[in-house]
Amino acid sequence: MRHGIQRIGVRLLMLVALCLLGGLLSASLVRFSPGYGVDERELDPRLSPATVEAIRNSHRLNSGLLSYYGHYLAGAVHGDFGSSEWLQRPISSLIKERLPVTGRSVLMGVLVAWVVALAISLATVFFRGYLLDISGTLVSGVLIALPAAVVAIFSVYLRTPVFLAIALVTFPKLFRYLRNLLAHAYAQPYILAAQARGIGQARILFHHVLPLAAPALFALLGVSLSMAFGAAIPIEALCDSPGVGQLAWQAALNRDLPLIMNLTLLVTIITVAANSFANVASERSL
Repeated sequence: MRHGIQRIGVRLLMLVALCLLGGLLSASLVRFSPGYGVDERELDPRLSPATVEAIRNSHRLNSGLLSYYGHYLAGAVHGDFGSSEWLQRPISSLIKERLPVTGRSVLMGVLVAWVVALAISLATVFFRGYLLDISGTLVSGVLIALPAAVVAIFSVYLRTPVFLAIALVTFPKLFRYLRNLLAHAYAQPYILAAQARGIGQARILFHHVLPLAAPALFALLGVSLSMAFGAAIPIEALCDSPGVGQLAWQAALNRDLPLIMNLTLLVTIITVAANSFANVASERSL
């Protein structure tokens, strides 16, 4: 138990280190991006030279990269992630409003993709028909070639929910891996012996196949969550869904650099956390 606690502690330290590194890279992109420190209010002819100089000085307070990132971390510890230059609202409140919408769409999309991919993979393994195998491979091959933006355009045209578009993007990657994983598990000698002795398919699946494939399935779950969250950004932007993806798209169009930095850091944290959870879960299942 002590060894398990130590491993969890090491994973948490790695998670914190990766998040800090991701934040530093995000701050670097913001700090050295074209147009940093330029305010549109400087072009207003109604402002006096003293007001324009005060606006410029406000952007020079943390002009260095390390001072900029240190000031950001000091505020983040107290829950202050800065304010959006475009919406003139605290970034923490914007993320708190938008993240549940994206979270529901991502979780439902991953759930639908897993159910459909697992059902078709099991049917392919059970029935072993060339027609089913070829049709599944053909459909997944066509879907995996479609960019998320194209899927989003079809979703807008057909007026389908956002989570179905996310599921459609995630499904082909899941199906290819699940089918190969289950085929490898069912090819094991002891499972073939169990089938020859007349043991039911349900018992073989839940007592032999799934425990054997559990580590890989947990790893695939973490990867699918990060893939679905990445696909949600262009899908929400094109489908006009009020989530984090739409917020990121609008922030990029309006050159809201502080908001873009925080959203980039949020994506980094979610991706690293999902992969760390998958690694810990797969290690515990061994």
